[in-house]
Amino acid sequence: MALKIETNGVSVFLKTMALNSKKVLDSLIDSYNRVTQLNPEDATEMYMKMGNSQRKKGSYEDALKSFNKVLDASPNNADALFKLGRTSLDLGNPDDAIESLKRVTMLNGKNARAFFYLGSAYFMIDENIKALTAFQEAIKLDPDYAEAYYKLGLVHDGMSEFDRAIESYEKAISINPRYVKAYQSIGLAYEGKGMREEAVKYFKKALEKEEKIR
Repeated sequence: MALKIETNGVSVFLKTMALNSKKVLDSLIDSYNRVTQLNPEDATEMYMKMGNSQRKKGSYEDALKSFNKVLDASPNNADALFKLGRTSLDLGNPDDAIESLKRVTMLNGKNARAFFYLGSAYFMIDENIKALTAFQEAIKLDPDYAEAYYKLGLVHDGMSEFDRAIESYEKAISINPRYVKAYQSIGLAYEGKGMREEAVKYFKKALEKEEKIR
């Protein structure tokens, strides 16, 4: 049986990069440029795929370099900015995440996930009002965004606004009835209100849901 040869230059190069993971990415691309013309679109595709692969493997620092290479060629690439923001959050760098994700929301005001992660970054640095605004925007764009309701609840919780927190957690549960963390958080909010019996009730519900998921 004859082997099927992949003739697309970019696809072949991407496979070569995967097989030569120990080599420096820039050196590989320099080598590729010496034997063929690499247009900006191909370079962007290569760096994006490499960054996605690195991020999936947990090589966050390398992923940042790859996404930044995309942005060197295309500063307003919303996908690269979003991935850069997500990766900065993975590394625990909320300020860098905010810078990238704010640009995404300016380029695409309908990206609910960008607002969600922007809110998460603000929450990490205790910018609660900005976090609330970002989560509310995510919910406005995607009314079934259970995680955004949950994070909204966490912000209210952190501000000791327990009734609002409970309302947000309950909304998350109405969208995703198996949201164990939301049940736990309702219990903690009731405990914050000094309502021990209600707190215990929700802690038990959380355990029941967890058992069913297992």
